[in-house]
Order: sequence, then C-alpha cells, then structure tokens
Amino acid sequence: MKSGKSIILSGVLIFFVLVSFKAAAYANNNTGKKAVLVIVDRISFGDMEGLQGFGELMRDGSIALMNNRPSGAYSACKGYVSIGSGARAEASPSSVGALEVDHETMEMFYSRTGERVAPGMVVNPYINKLVSQNLNGEYGASAGSLGDALRRAGLKTSLLGNADCEDNQVRWAVSIAMDKKGIVDYGVVGGHILKEDGGFPTGRRTDFAKLMGYLDQALQRTDFVVIETGDMTRIEESRDLMNEAMYRYHRNKALLGISNFLSDLKQKADKEGWLLMLVVPYPANEEIARGARLTPLIVYGGGFSKGLLSSGTTRREGIVAAIDIAPTVLGFFGIEAGYLTGRPLRTVPDGENISRVRELGLRTVNTSNFRYPILYNYAVFVILVVLMGLFIILYPAFFRGLLVPPVEIALTFTMVFPAVLLVLPIFKLQTLAGNAAVAVLAAAGLGIVLHGTIKNVKTLLLVVSGLTVLLIVLDVVTGGGLIQNSVLGYDPIIGARYYGIGNEYMGIVAGSAITALCSMLEFVRVPLWAVGAVLGIVTFVVGYPALGANLGGAITCFMAFTFLLMRIRETRIGIKQVTVAAFALVVVLAAFLLADAMFLEDHSHIAAAAQAAANSGYSGLLATVRRKLAMNVKLLRYTVWTKVLITVITVTGILFYRPVGFFKGVFAKYPYYAKGWSALVVAAAAGMAVNDSGVVTSATGSIFFITSLLYILIQERKIQRGPAKMPGK
Repeated sequence: MKSGKSIILSGVLIFFVLVSFKAAAYANNNTGKKAVLVIVDRISFGDMEGLQGFGELMRDGSIALMNNRPSGAYSACKGYVSIGSGARAEASPSSVGALEVDHETMEMFYSRTGERVAPGMVVNPYINKLVSQNLNGEYGASAGSLGDALRRAGLKTSLLGNADCEDNQVRWAVSIAMDKKGIVDYGVVGGHILKEDGGFPTGRRTDFAKLMGYLDQALQRTDFVVIETGDMTRIEESRDLMNEAMYRYHRNKALLGISNFLSDLKQKADKEGWLLMLVVPYPANEEIARGARLTPLIVYGGGFSKGLLSSGTTRREGIVAAIDIAPTVLGFFGIEAGYLTGRPLRTVPDGENISRVRELGLRTVNTSNFRYPILYNYAVFVILVVLMGLFIILYPAFFRGLLVPPVEIALTFTMVFPAVLLVLPIFKLQTLAGNAAVAVLAAAGLGIVLHGTIKNVKTLLLVVSGLTVLLIVLDVVTGGGLIQNSVLGYDPIIGARYYGIGNEYMGIVAGSAITALCSMLEFVRVPLWAVGAVLGIVTFVVGYPALGANLGGAITCFMAFTFLLMRIRETRIGIKQVTVAAFALVVVLAAFLLADAMFLEDHSHIAAAAQAAANSGYSGLLATVRRKLAMNVKLLRYTVWTKVLITVITVTGILFYRPVGFFKGVFAKYPYYAKGWSALVVAAAAGMAVNDSGVVTSATGSIFFITSLLYILIQERKIQRGPAKMPGK
C-alpha cells in the first residue's frame, strides 16, 4: 500500500515538473519581442535613393539583393508565398486571398476547412487550393510554414493592409502571416484601410495614418506583424493607363509617402527594440525588362547592424534568397527552423554597404545579360571548329593543306576560351561588346602564340589543359570569386546555384584534368599513386561542401577518374572492380555529407537536400529526382549545348570508321591519350546521368575530349602527307 502511494506521488510530481517545463518553454518564446515585416513591392534600391525613410534604414541596417525565384514560372503572387513557406512555392492569384472574419466568412471557412475562426482574425479562404498546388510543385513547399511555426511556439501573427486594385483584391501578403490552415490571428485587410483619392490612378490608396493606428493595436495583440503598403503594386498594375510622365509622378509621390511611414516605423523600432524588415517580393516591370530580377531586402534592429546581409543559402555577401526570411524571423524568436529550405540571415559588417550593393547589382545584371550571347556564340564556334577539324582529317589535301594551321589555332582558341572567361571578371568591363571583344582577342592571341611557339602537340595540350585546371581549382579553393562573376559560372538571378563550382566549369575541370595528366603520361612515367593523388584532389575540390559543393560533379569525377586509373593500371574491369568502386564512392559521398553536417556552420545545399529527403522520406527523394529529370529534359530540348554534344558524338562516330584504320593506329601510338579519351566518355555519360543540367556538364566536358582528339589526328595526317604547300608551287 505504501509502495502504491509512493508511485502515485511520484507520478504527480513528474506531471507537475513536465507542466512547469512546458510553461517555461512557452515563457521563453513569449519574451515580448516584436518583429515587423513591411512589404513595399515593385521597387529597386535606385528608387530609394534620396528618400529619408528608406535612406535611414539602408544606412543603418543590413541590406542585400534578394533572389525571389519561386517554383515554376515567375509571378508576384508566388514571391509572397515563397517568403511565408521558407521554400520556393507554387501559387496563383486564385489560391491566395484574405478576408476579415465576420459571420458569413466564419461559416464559409468552416465549410471548406473544418476550422473554427473568430471575428478579428483574417483567413485565406482558398488555402486548400494553395496546399494542393504545392503538393504538385517542384519543391514540395508547405504554404504557411512561418506562421505555423510561430503558432506552435505560442506566438501570434497579424496582417495589415492590402494592394487591392479597384475591384481586384490583391492580398497575397496573407501567405506570409498565415499558418498552414490559412489563419492569421488578427488583421485589417479590407477597403476601410484605404482612403479615397481621385488623383491616384486606382482612385484609392493606403491611409498611412490609419495603418499606423492599426499597427499599435496589432503590436498589443500579436508578436509578428506583416504590413502591406500596397500603393506601388497599384501603380504597377495600372501602368498601361498612364503616360510616362504621370507614371513617374505617381511613383515618386507614393514612394515619398511610404518613406515618411518608414521614418515613423524606424523611430518606434529604435524605441521598442523591434526587428524591422523591408521586403520587396517582386521587381518592377522596368527592372524585369533590363534583367534586374533581384529585389531589395533591408533588415534593421534585432541584432542586425550596418552592413551586408548573407546567409547559408547563398554564402554571398550582399545576395540572399527570399526563402531566408522565414528562418530569420523564427531565429529572432528563438525557434528552430532547420526543417525549412532557407537559412537565417546574418550581418557582414560593411561601412560602404550601399555602394557595394549598387556595384553588386550592376555586375550581377551584366553577367546575367552577357551570359547567353557569349556562350551561345562560343557553342556555335565549337560546333564549326569540330566540323572543320573533321573535314581536314577526311580531306587533308584540300587547298594543299593550308587550312590546317588556322584550324589548329581555332582548336587552341576553343580550349583556352573557358580559362579566359574565368579571368575576364578581373577587368570589370561594363558592356557586352567590351567583354566579348576582350575575351575573343585574348583567346585568339593565346591561340596564335601557343600554336606558334609550341610545336609539340602533347606539350601544347599539357600547357593549355594544365593551366585551365589549375586556374579553376585555385579559384574554388580561394573562395570562387572569379567563377561567381564569370559568364561560364552561375547566375544568382536564376538561383540554381550561388557558390562552389557550377556544372559548366565542372565539366571543364574534369576534361582538362584528364587531358593534362594523359599529356604528362605521354612524356614521362608518373607513379600511379601520384596520378591518383592529383585526381583525388580535383574530386575533393569539386565535391567538398565548403569548396566546390557539387555532389553530381564529385560523382562524375570519381567515376571517370577511377575508370582512368584502372585503364592506366590495365586492370580488367569486372563485377568485382565495379562493386569495390561503388562502395568507395558511397564512402566518399558519406564523408562529404558527414563533414557538411558536423564541421560546417553553413550547411550546403547538399546537406539541405539530404535533410529534406530524411524528413519527407521516399516521396521527397522522388520529387527531387523528378525535378532534376525534368530540368535535364528541358535543357536537352532547348540549350545549344545539346547541339555541341550531338556534334561531338557524331564526329567521333565518323572518325571511328574514316579514314579506315586511322583511329586504331593513333590509339596504338598514343596509349595514354586513348585511355584518357575513354575516361572522358565515361565522364560525359556520368555527368549526364547524375546532374540536373547533365547535358551542360557533358558538353563542356567533351570540349577537351574532342579538341585534343582532333589535334592529335590532324598532326598524324600531317605526318602522313608532309608539309603543306602553296597552290602552284
């Protein structure tokens, strides 16, 4: 009996201890902190210049350009939903709306969701459609993740304002404040927060005096407040109703009103210690037209000081992603956000933050705009040179062989051009013509000089490929500053990658590394361990999360390099060898993931993908594979690199049979090149299979394969024919 009483007493004590812990946890979250997120859509940093309210926040806060790419095609609505989801989200105007709860709304919302709401709340009546859209989206985003995490921590959210345009309700900001059920604790989103103004394009604009009054009420009731200023959206949506002069007039007037409102907000934030964020979910039409899709983000207070914003998503100073906002808000309240795709923002102190962002914006737009014309023309040039190389191999006597030197120079140009594009950002050229001219002249000059001074083809291939791989590896190891700004690197506006080594240069580094080592082996006997060490270093640089952070690239390099080592060692490749290699690959990848999880403060996108797969299981992994396959199929259909790859495959196939027996003789004379070429074929196949833009990897990797092959074959045809002669001599 006594024992039974003791057990009961112990149980009661344990219960009260658990309750007290839960209460303490709630108290820790409910610390009185306030976060206010202000939306000023369709503006740029240039629009903010000369306006006091904006200027004070920029000068004293942390600023950055923000990637707002959603799932699928761009849209303003998706930009809002992505912020609240902490992931690239799907949405449409018909799936995002906001209503203040009255009796009719209460019944309608219950009939759709089974959730009871109360007057004073705001709901998204189309939440089920939004959830469904994201279940079928590319990234499996969960709409309302930010609001849901705040609610689970015992915090409340509110929404103020709208961007309604005449009879069209534009209330997408609800997606930032709502939870996963589409509910916001408090809000004022109806027409009564606007005021009549016959001089405004849509007849009504935001009443900032009312908005400030409602903000005071919201801060008394809730912890996280989202404010939609709305007027810039109204002006952009009615742009076609105004001439240029009136469009400018209304923009400037609206910006001044918002600036004054921000000045008042900043004073309150200073006094009460808020976290204040100014967010631009979508760019203005003018900015889109010039290719400037990155939008402003300003964070003030809450531990953020003067400087540039950065995050683990981008690892770039001054460039962040919209998906980083949700984990930043949660982090401010001390809430774990590891399950979100985005990463918390942080300040990188910089006294010249405004000028730095201005320069960064110009450079980013230029790189993005110059990328397509330069790379397209380079790809076309590669195709033409490869076809010309095939022609003079098949018809060496054409024009007495005088076409051979120009084609050899063109082949050298083709090989050195990626290295030239890597160092081109050093010159900070601001025009397409300037970049193209310098790149072409530099590559042509190098091609002529190398062709004229290095008569031994193996030496030439060693010098060009060796310098290329060395430049790329050194840049990655020292932070990737050149790759980040190269047109052959990656584009932060697209946002497929922000750091490390992209698939274009990954293909180049694999191709140049194999070509360089095989060129050296044709000269001297190099110990197999030394060859393996060099290839291991390249694989490490490509794949290690703190360096290249390219998992598909690491797999590609490992497979191609392992195959090359087996060929050099003349190992018969069977099931046993493949099994051992596969096990070694798994060990290497596991080591990368372990290092990412345990030793790196900024976990890479590789760790994020692994975490997402672990959280969502088989379905999440399947969604990732499906997305990567869709990207590959899309690129296969539309990119010029597909034509490069098809040309390389076709020309290689022809050379296997014509001239008869020629290929076999070259393989016998250059055994290490032959082994390297077969390894490059493996690299192209692996790159296609394991990368989400595999055709790009395969095509750029094949450049050193086809150019070195053609150069060697042309040299052998010259030996067969003797020196070229001028016609008539």
